[in-house]
Amino acid sequence: MPLADDLYKALLDESKMYREKVSAIWLQKFTVLGAIVVFAAARSEVIASNPGLIAAAILSLPLIALLLDIKLGEFGIHANIIDHFIIRHFPEPPVLGEWERTKWGLISNSDERFSLVRLRSILTVAVTVIPTCVISALSVLAARPFLFASEHGGLYGYLRVTVIIFCVLYLAAGLISVPLIVFRR
Repeated sequence: MPLADDLYKALLDESKMYREKVSAIWLQKFTVLGAIVVFAAARSEVIASNPGLIAAAILSLPLIALLLDIKLGEFGIHANIIDHFIIRHFPEPPVLGEWERTKWGLISNSDERFSLVRLRSILTVAVTVIPTCVISALSVLAARPFLFASEHGGLYGYLRVTVIIFCVLYLAAGLISVPLIVFRR
């Protein structure tokens, strides 16, 4: 069936493309962080004339990182949808469906591959969530001099507490997402 083969190949290519975007977006977090830090460090005249703007730019980094995480989640869900479509609509040869089920942990809990899929999923969530928390904490620390230079000096204490609460909640959400999203049957 040439049409079915072409559809399968197209779906597989699309799923692969979405997985490749995950690592590209993950690296964008570090590029954005580096660009803001370099800009702030290199432009002393901008810092002196407008410390509130610099503080706002630095403090926007966690939001940008969070939005990139949401995009990563979208890509992962889309790849999951494609692979589940392949499982349902391409029963022959059986090895195709078995491979797709293996990739998503849709196999017996006693199977050692299930442990590897679980470990891979936990690592994926960790390298998504932990950098966002690091960016959040570093943003608050980097914004501190600009907050004290402005009339918003007391804001630093609130930001420290906010970033701690955010990171605890975000790490918890990441842990919850593993079984709810990744291992959803």
